[in-house]
Amino acid sequence: MPNLKDTIFNKTQHKWQPYVTYLLIAVNIIIFLIEELMGGSENVDTALGFGAYFTPYVILYGEIYRMVTSIFVHFGVEHIGANMITLFALGPYVEHYFGHFLFIVLYIFSGICGNLSTMLYEGMTGNLAVSCGASGAIFGLLSVFILFAFNERLRKIFPVRRVFFSVLLSLTEGLSDPSVNFMAHLGGLIGGLVLSFIMQEILRITIRKNNRTK
Repeated sequence: MPNLKDTIFNKTQHKWQPYVTYLLIAVNIIIFLIEELMGGSENVDTALGFGAYFTPYVILYGEIYRMVTSIFVHFGVEHIGANMITLFALGPYVEHYFGHFLFIVLYIFSGICGNLSTMLYEGMTGNLAVSCGASGAIFGLLSVFILFAFNERLRKIFPVRRVFFSVLLSLTEGLSDPSVNFMAHLGGLIGGLVLSFIMQEILRITIRKNNRTK
């Protein structure tokens, strides 16, 4: 099996670029700027108009598209700034590990899982709120670092304790701020971890089969 450490970090040799990460950042920023021009990014009506998540709209009106569109909508400069900086920091590692296509699949899937988790929580508690942002998707990317921590070749770079501390710290920050959708973070993390583990095992099996046929 190829050295996963080399696979992730030998970027210059292969002239590899995380263009999907950059594209996602660009799309988020463009949408944010349009939000600002069309009524303000902190205006709830504007956010809903751009596809923010709201459980009654999804369930009662069948606006399922909000499960995806809300991932690209943000409330305010601080919100998008924090998310895009984190995406810029984490995205290239995950994109290089899984490749461009699986990276975007993981990103969108994690964001949807965050919204599904929100829907479940709000259905159980009755506490409804308009929510949006890329944080659920980003927590899905963060979950991949848990896989790195348990990989024999990568654990020296991503120690288990450091990774778990970072994940727990990121989750607890959401608990301390009532304006943060903690369930979206948790759902994105769990959904992303499950899917990334499945994708990793499929890739490993594929690599082994290819090596046997050579």
